[in-house]
Amino acid sequence: MNKTLTATLTALTLAASTAFIGTASAVTPAAQTFAVDEEGMAYSTLYTESSWLAVEVPMASLGESLPRDLSIVVDGLPEGTTITLDDVTTRGESVLLHVTVERESTTTFVNSVANIGVKSGDTLLTTVSIPVMGAATGE
Repeated sequence: MNKTLTATLTALTLAASTAFIGTASAVTPAAQTFAVDEEGMAYSTLYTESSWLAVEVPMASLGESLPRDLSIVVDGLPEGTTITLDDVTTRGESVLLHVTVERESTTTFVNSVANIGVKSGDTLLTTVSIPVMGAATGE
């Protein structure tokens, strides 16, 4: 009885670990997305009430060349918090999406992850995610 139980548990453990390894290796982890300032200093977060940061996107994720009609769509932020695209530049193998982060009211704390879809026309080229933070202040 113990041999049968041990053999069954061993078989189940091997089957589960093989399935997990297969699943884990099939998923490619997302690259860390950074915001950068004009000096090239990297930040792991976008800040509300800012227009001095650019979201860094690998050029390879946009295709072989930089499309002229890049735009962004953003979700994951609380109502009243927006990210708008101001300009697009390149630096090395990266595209810098210069953005403005705003919110309607500073009385609300923002601590969310923005999912930024980068589009050319109607085609979604890539999506990056980056935290967005803003402290609440009294009015």
